[in-house]
Amino acid sequence: MRDLDREETYLVDRQGLALELRDLVGSGPVPQEAYPAPFAALAYGEGHFAAKALGLPDWTETGTLFLLEGGYDLGEASAMGLLAESGRVRVVRVGFRPGVDVYLPPSPLSPYRYLRFLLLAMGEEKALKEVDEALLLERRRLTPEVPLEENPAKFLAYTLLERLPLFYCPFFRPLEEAAQSLLARIGKSLSLTPPFSALEFFLTGLEARHEQGDPLAAVLLGGGEASALAKEILETRVDAIAKVPLPEGSRLAQAMALWYRLAWTAYYLALLYGTDPSDQEVLERLREIT
Repeated sequence: MRDLDREETYLVDRQGLALELRDLVGSGPVPQEAYPAPFAALAYGEGHFAAKALGLPDWTETGTLFLLEGGYDLGEASAMGLLAESGRVRVVRVGFRPGVDVYLPPSPLSPYRYLRFLLLAMGEEKALKEVDEALLLERRRLTPEVPLEENPAKFLAYTLLERLPLFYCPFFRPLEEAAQSLLARIGKSLSLTPPFSALEFFLTGLEARHEQGDPLAAVLLGGGEASALAKEILETRVDAIAKVPLPEGSRLAQAMALWYRLAWTAYYLALLYGTDPSDQEVLERLREIT
């Protein structure tokens, strides 16, 4: 088994994703003008989680509509932008497509950068400061030089190795899909998210699968009654359970801190599989045709 505390394990990180993870806080574009309220956001691809995390509506007739063109929208973003521009709303296109108002290069870590831009554009500097402080606190114990016994991201990666993760986050369900995306894009591995009626799914859908010996690992993000019930049900239905407690801070800061820890977890998981955690060339070709 590869050792995350040994330097040679990190040789597969050929493009230096660890450096991007380490320097993530404070990165990304900054608004160059003031935008009128109210605000809404239509988000695709990499920008989707940022809009969900902020709870923004996806449409407004006045004010500013941020069109987060994070890729793979198959032309829908452009069509919605043209529709919005026919009204009274100000449309601000953010992403990596030609002709955008704010350029943001593609990256598996771009959800933070979209979120940062939106918070600054809406004048929510206090909320951004809370998010950044939460991420910086997490960073102190997540980077490669922090040994396994003190690094929760490394420990979680080992727990998920050769298992199929099942993410459940009752305190903020959109984080489940974000976690699934991180493991797919960085960790190069498959994971599951439950449907809306998660507890019913755990109680019924996993029963037969457990009898067949599936190496499932449930990752419970945050606490609360729903998480406790999920743990009670899943103890007899999965191979392992990992509980990830909520960090300190506002709800938004907590969600982003958990997202950041899972990004590091996905990074370490890729290393354990001996795989480059950076984007593959096939993603660039997919962007070109979509």
